[in-house]
Amino acid sequence: MRKYVVTLVLIFLCVFSYGAAHGSDFKKTRIAVLDFQIQGAGFETEDMGKIVAEWMITALVQEGRFDVIERRLLEKVLKEQNLGASGVVDTQSASKLGKVLGARVVISGTVIKLSRLTEVNTRLIDVQTGSILAAEKVTSETTTRLAKLINLMAIKIIKNFPLEGYVVERSGDRVFIDLGKRAGVRKGLQFIVYKEGKIIRHPKTGEVLDIERIETGQIKVEDVKEKTSTARILKESSDGVIAYGQMVRSAAEKSSGEREIGFYSLPPEDKQERLKAEKARDTKAKFSSI
Repeated sequence: MRKYVVTLVLIFLCVFSYGAAHGSDFKKTRIAVLDFQIQGAGFETEDMGKIVAEWMITALVQEGRFDVIERRLLEKVLKEQNLGASGVVDTQSASKLGKVLGARVVISGTVIKLSRLTEVNTRLIDVQTGSILAAEKVTSETTTRLAKLINLMAIKIIKNFPLEGYVVERSGDRVFIDLGKRAGVRKGLQFIVYKEGKIIRHPKTGEVLDIERIETGQIKVEDVKEKTSTARILKESSDGVIAYGQMVRSAAEKSSGEREIGFYSLPPEDKQERLKAEKARDTKAKFSSI
């Protein structure tokens, strides 16, 4: 009888732990976006820093995978900390603010006026370490073009936060993954599928340093539900290798017609604007040194 009860308890614990692991909701990355600092004169409006921040917020929210802190809460905390929305000028104060807000990442930056050009610089600050995760930059002659470039910049930022999940079922050339609308998955999104390989340990201490990831294929989402998505297998390293329990990670997206410039993907038609911006900075530097 005692053995029977123990068996039932073990079965219950297994079922409970499985449900907890697979039934939990996807947690979005919590982000705070500060007003961008304005440098220079000749802007179309004094609120240019706030406008750029709003463009960034809109692009991140539309992606669906981020929890962007509501502006009124942000302004309230900034007031309590005796800072303006664009008054957080260093990584330490941004990190402190992020911890108060419960954010994982703080986005800040500058809007610089260079002659007829406007340059926007963005920094992603890790709240826990206070370090800069990534830096992006765009330059434009017109406000309309700048708005489009901010949207592309947001896409570049999003690549720093890939979606990760698991294959929960396979049927023919289709698989089901445990990521859906709540996680920001959309039709057409592609994922790399991989399985865990050997454990990599330190030769002296035996500490686990990493686990090998072996790519098994690539899939493309065709249908999205609230918590799951259906994807078609695009390729496999060998027939039938993609299986239940393997991990998936969103593949880096690159829009057609883009080219890499530094940390940022810039459309070809903006090449001249970029060259003009560089010449303007060089000219300014020469006059400053006189």
